[in-house]
Amino acid sequence: MFKEALTRIIRLFLVLFIAWISFFPEPIQNQYKIWVIYFLGVILILSLAREQFGFKKYFFRPAAAFFFLYLLLLSLNIWFSKDHQASLNFYIDFVLRASLVFFVFKNETKLDGLKRIFYVLFICAGIVSFFGLLEMFFSTNVLYKYFLQNPFYSRFIGKRIMSTLVHPNILGAYLLVCIPLASYFYWHAQTYKRRLLNLTVLCFIAAGALLSFSRGTWIAGILMFSFWLWQKGKFKRILYIWLGFLTWSALASLSLFGQGFARRFGIVRLFYYLRFSHRAKNYHVTWEMLKEHPFVGIGLDCYRKFFGQYSNLRFSEEVKVPDSIYLMHLAETGLLGFLGLLLLLGYVLGRAWKIYKRLETKEREFIFAVLLGFIGLIVNMASFDGFLWKTPFYLFWIFLAVLSAMGEIKQPTLSGEK
Repeated sequence: MFKEALTRIIRLFLVLFIAWISFFPEPIQNQYKIWVIYFLGVILILSLAREQFGFKKYFFRPAAAFFFLYLLLLSLNIWFSKDHQASLNFYIDFVLRASLVFFVFKNETKLDGLKRIFYVLFICAGIVSFFGLLEMFFSTNVLYKYFLQNPFYSRFIGKRIMSTLVHPNILGAYLLVCIPLASYFYWHAQTYKRRLLNLTVLCFIAAGALLSFSRGTWIAGILMFSFWLWQKGKFKRILYIWLGFLTWSALASLSLFGQGFARRFGIVRLFYYLRFSHRAKNYHVTWEMLKEHPFVGIGLDCYRKFFGQYSNLRFSEEVKVPDSIYLMHLAETGLLGFLGLLLLLGYVLGRAWKIYKRLETKEREFIFAVLLGFIGLIVNMASFDGFLWKTPFYLFWIFLAVLSAMGEIKQPTLSGEK
């Protein structure tokens, strides 16, 4: 009885956390980040109490070992950082938030409970997207117009939706990760009314991802869909999709769909962007940093600070980044820190894939939806500095934790119990 009560409290808290990262913009999350750490700490203590403080179950599993190895390799750059204090402060904040989210969600191994939590994420994504659609239709966002400063508001309002997540790229990544879950909940709805509701929410989410007009989101979405087709054995359709996208992009270059599409998605513009944009120029900066500090990097939170030592370009603070979490990680943590991240991702994804292939029940479709959403997120994060934004940062560790828990299930059952 006590264990069941704790489980309900923990799930309620996790639902509140999902709502927090969905509806509260980045500036508010930054303002109260210490309280979020306390909140997650309480959840972890309750979760440990539920398991009678069985630390072995939490901290002595293979996925946890790879997680700690990653944090250890990440810590090495602090000693060699160009700004020790800045790197130490960033590292402490990073470790606290990543560890709490990872171990809290890692212990939610029963698939029925996970489905409820992810269904809340699905509904929240639908609400966020609906708010974004209203923003596009009325060309205004009350939240940023009257209550909260958003430096991107005047640039994107009426052109690309931001909703509650401040920037279109962040919104696109958030919605993209929810699309496979939305599809799963639609096809597995048990009543006609629930299926209709889920279909409506799915349409909102898909429309929001499209109207973010984020190139990274669109391309990651096509890759995600291609992976789904590959898993289904529909190889010709993958070719058709990419040929269709390239044809559409070529036509967009001719301004057949308007100047907006031509500037962002025209194939000529895409090649120009890859060669001459601030991102292309920052790739050279990243390479110079990595050459000088190959193994441990220049230090966490040091890319922007020491950008001027590696480039004469007069960029604003906003664009003094490679706009790729992987290039940022390489530059700031070096080959060792990046290796730790790759080992963690490789182990978790590999184990989750084996569990998915081994299952013969309907639960394998839910695991695949989580896996597919996470693949979409990590591909999308190649186009923006995802660990520097709270919502994609939390989503990354939530999905990684859930997949690591699924990967450690020895004999999967319909309930998902170990």
